[in-house]
Amino acid sequence: MYPPSTVDPPPFYSSVRTTKICTNEDHSAVGYAGYIALDDETPDNHRRSFFWMFEAQKGPDDAPVILTVGGGPGASGLANPFFGQSHCIIAANGTTRPNPVPWSEYYNVLALDHVRVGMSYGAHVNNSRSAAYDVYDFLQKFFRLYPNLRKNKFVVAGGSYGGIYVPHIGHVIHEENKKVATGHGQPGAKHINLDSLMISNPWSDAEMHMRWLLQQRCFYTSLYNSTQCAEFYELLPGCLDAVSYGLSNSTASNREQALDTCMPLLTGDTHGWDLQDLRHYCGNSTLFSCYPELIWIEEFLNKTRTREELGIPDHVAYRTVREQVTIEFHQNGDHIQRAQLLYISLLEAGIRVLHYVGYQDANCAWPGIIAFLKLLQSPFQEQFLSTPDTPWPTEDVATVRSVGDGAGNFTYILVKQAGHLVEKNQPELVKRIVEHWIENKAFV
Repeated sequence: MYPPSTVDPPPFYSSVRTTKICTNEDHSAVGYAGYIALDDETPDNHRRSFFWMFEAQKGPDDAPVILTVGGGPGASGLANPFFGQSHCIIAANGTTRPNPVPWSEYYNVLALDHVRVGMSYGAHVNNSRSAAYDVYDFLQKFFRLYPNLRKNKFVVAGGSYGGIYVPHIGHVIHEENKKVATGHGQPGAKHINLDSLMISNPWSDAEMHMRWLLQQRCFYTSLYNSTQCAEFYELLPGCLDAVSYGLSNSTASNREQALDTCMPLLTGDTHGWDLQDLRHYCGNSTLFSCYPELIWIEEFLNKTRTREELGIPDHVAYRTVREQVTIEFHQNGDHIQRAQLLYISLLEAGIRVLHYVGYQDANCAWPGIIAFLKLLQSPFQEQFLSTPDTPWPTEDVATVRSVGDGAGNFTYILVKQAGHLVEKNQPELVKRIVEHWIENKAFV
């Protein structure tokens, strides 16, 4: 074994503010927010990732750290805390109120805007692998700012397009940890105590997503009408062929062509029903008017007092979704991959993986998710296939399929009464899921 690197890491720009603008009922909960510059920043080309850590309300020095990232691609990681993870939740007209069931009661919740979304700014990347290395760079610097947290459990969480981001982030951390252990890590890099991953309603496997899409939208539900379904089933073989070609001949052009070929299936007429939650009728509303919380978050984070409290530069305007980032990831064909394959080496190394999925979601729907989980050739595949789904807490609320001791090494929870935004629909239940998972306590 080689000794860990003793090379001093280079200095870096950072700015951190202590804040209580998102706090609990007695105003005791604290947050730390600011910018960290990434390695390839130059005087003429800033690359600065914004973070907001909501310190655990109980025992923060020893509390696990949950890194929470956005989806999209192009969605802000700062939206997650205001939907139920942090000390406060968003309310009408850009106000906040204390969150009665925060993840941050027992855990340090570290919200990150990466790939120039949200409050971050500067040059950005257009693919999930490069984004993961940027996150690793950020984390090395974050733990230099907060060395007291380095010893604590570290968990990566995300949903939707986080189903691609999270496995890449976990894989990069694991691979770099191995380099650090043999003295071949980046200058000054130290071990990150990666314990597990938590993923909700992911897009991870492009083929399974497309293959099972119409099963949810046409067969299990009637989101698309019979005319559309007949048309889309005729298009499905061409879509799957294009995806298969993009996966086996993986150029940006082939991957983008695959996504474009499948796009009609993804964007059919829902006749006013919400793609994110099949129980929700939105009429002709846009995503933002159907989910006004997204507008309220923008209003809150663009308020003068908020910006001054967090140290946001004048040239940065907060948006929950950066469309330019979405476009550039699309053009690179980043959607067309099997990101879940990265879990195999992590599971082999003892890093646990949880999927919790809202049954009412037709965007990243459960049939495609359970399909790729069953096909994943991990050390737990055989047992996962033979393990039944057990009611927890009751059959009509959620079921658990768990392989391994405690909360499991490889676990799938199907939340019957939730859509794409599981923690928004079932905040108390998701808090219990998170606590069982991180403490590795059996669900049933």
